[in-house]
This record gives sequence, structure tokens and C-alpha cells, in this order.
Amino acid sequence: MISVIIPTYNRSEKLRKCLRSLTEQRYKDFEVIICDDGSTDDTKAVVKEFADRLDIIYDYDTNWGGPAKPRNRGIRIAKGDFIAFLDSDDWWHPNKLELCNQFTNDYDLIFHNVDIHDSTNNSIQTTKGKILEDNIVKDLLLNGNVIINSSVVVRRGIVDIVGDVTEDKNLIAVEDLDYWIRVAQITNRFKYIDQSLGGYWVEENISYSTKQVDRMKCLLDKYMNELSLAEQKSAILSYHFNAARMYHTLGLFADAKKSYLKSLQNPSLNRIIKGVG
Repeated sequence: MISVIIPTYNRSEKLRKCLRSLTEQRYKDFEVIICDDGSTDDTKAVVKEFADRLDIIYDYDTNWGGPAKPRNRGIRIAKGDFIAFLDSDDWWHPNKLELCNQFTNDYDLIFHNVDIHDSTNNSIQTTKGKILEDNIVKDLLLNGNVIINSSVVVRRGIVDIVGDVTEDKNLIAVEDLDYWIRVAQITNRFKYIDQSLGGYWVEENISYSTKQVDRMKCLLDKYMNELSLAEQKSAILSYHFNAARMYHTLGLFADAKKSYLKSLQNPSLNRIIKGVG
């Protein structure tokens, strides 16, 4: 059985679409655990709408302020041999669990591509993963996170070894990458499926914020000892480039320019800076 863990907070309408996608799954041997982080809307009523269509558990606690704590509550409740993570504003295509289940005998963590939809529900882009290099920890640290949280199915035995998703609030929004790194310290049996098996709303993507720049640096500092001196330098320069992209997207052009210039010390980042004030 697969346990689908869905943390949520005041997203009842999007949660309805999320749960509807689970009723359409062709693979049926799964349970659903809704971990409500103190919602004040009609989330509980929406969950009740699906009580006769899904094997569903509703778990409520006071608001913590991020997905890590409710996700950990779900992990403790889960009974499945595999755990699938799904954000409440995301959804899966009908073949998601069916296809992922084909690889559970041979792999410990399975992930795939995800479509990005705009506010009118048009698919505008696909977030693609990739086949990770043999040293997965270094690949993730040096090349960035290519594993979308809502695409992951992971073996429960591995989760029991790795432990909780970090509840360090300095790592909110990068706690997923932290978790994949910790999984990769135990196993390299990762399977990338080069297909889109789900979707998410572009406006719900919190990848770009000034706080995110600091969180990325905290994560890098945590795992710096996993890298050689040369790799540490490369990772720092890549961090400056990614920070510059975030600043640029946010319209903070002076900060973007500083970070772009720092990143250009890395000869592998042969980038042309355009439109930076």
C-alpha cells in the first residue's frame, strides 16, 4: 500500500481538485492522510466530501506555519510500505501511482516531471527532473534540486532511517531538498520517470523570495563538508548565480547585479547578463 500525505492550510478549493485527482487514480491500493495545519476555512468539510470515495484520514493541529510539521504528523500516521508526498494545491494525473508502483521493487525513491498551470488552468510549462549522477548528494548540492516534492514516492523503510522532515524554520521551502539529500546519504536507488504525472499552479510557487536566498545559503552551509574544497567553491558560485536569478525575478536589479558578478568567477557559468541595472 502507498500512503499519500497531504499537508494543507486554508486551501479548501485547491484541496478539492487535489482530492478529485486521487479518486481518478487507476492504482487503488492507497490511503490518504490530510494533515491540516490549523485551517480556518472549510477544509474539514471538503475532506468529508471524499470520505466515501477515498480511504481518507483527517488530522488537525494548530497552525505551525509551514508544511514540515504537518508532513511529519502524516508520516507517523502512515501505514503504507511507500509514502507519496502531495501538496494540497497540486494534483496528479490518473496514471501517477500506477506508473510509480511499477518501480517500487527496484528503487527507493521515485520522481517525475510536473506540469505548471496558470490561473486559467492552461499548462504553460513542464518542470523537468533528470537522471541524477552516481553521487546524488553532490549532484543535488552542485546542480540544484530537480526533485519536485509532489512527484516523490519513497520507501517507508528509508523514511524510518532518515527520520523527520526538518522543522528548522531557516529551511522552510528548502526542507524538501534537505530531505532528498538525507535520503541520498542512505541509498542511491533513485528512479527518474521522464514523464509529467501531475501539475501545480504557477502562482503558488514560492521559490522566488528574498528569504529564499538566505534559506538556500543555510542549506548549503549545512552540507558544505560533503564537498571537496574545489566543489565548495563551485557550489558557492552557483549559489550566487541562483540568488541573482531570484533577485532579478523580484526586480531587485542592484542585488541581482552584485550576485551575477560574484557568480562569474565560476568559468563553468558562462552566462550573459541582460537587463540588469
